[in-house]
Amino acid sequence: MSENSGVRDFKDGRHWVYVTRDQLDFNAAVRFVEDPRAGAVVFFSGNVRNHSDGRDGVTSLSYETYEEVIINELSKVAFSTSFDFDGIVKVAIGHRLGPCEVGESTVVIAVSSEHREAAFLAGKFAIDTLKRSVPIWKKETWSEGSDWSKNSSVIEQL
Repeated sequence: MSENSGVRDFKDGRHWVYVTRDQLDFNAAVRFVEDPRAGAVVFFSGNVRNHSDGRDGVTSLSYETYEEVIINELSKVAFSTSFDFDGIVKVAIGHRLGPCEVGESTVVIAVSSEHREAAFLAGKFAIDTLKRSVPIWKKETWSEGSDWSKNSSVIEQL
């Protein structure tokens, strides 16, 4: 993938991070992390739901970011995920930008490891750290209007 295809990404032997305005490819993320050394692959998809805190009838979300820094920030999360847990083999993280409809996936995380416990812990760490430290902003559209998400948090440095 490249910037010319509408995707920005970074890939090395252990890490793949990308952002796209297109639908996320679950199979590509899982294929990337599969490895003969891995006894476990954990996959997470964050999807647009039809409600939010105090907002019923959510119809869509739209994500914005600083495109100049997003790959570097996602890479920090991937590197931390792979180095902070024993036995992690590979990590893939993908995030959507732009408009997303109810039911669509907005973020995917795939982690492979020698054993399942590390894969589950690392996957949870990756999404929690991404939400806390990567500058991606979510605008919600619902039946009565649109506004930035009430669940936004201050971005922490990794």
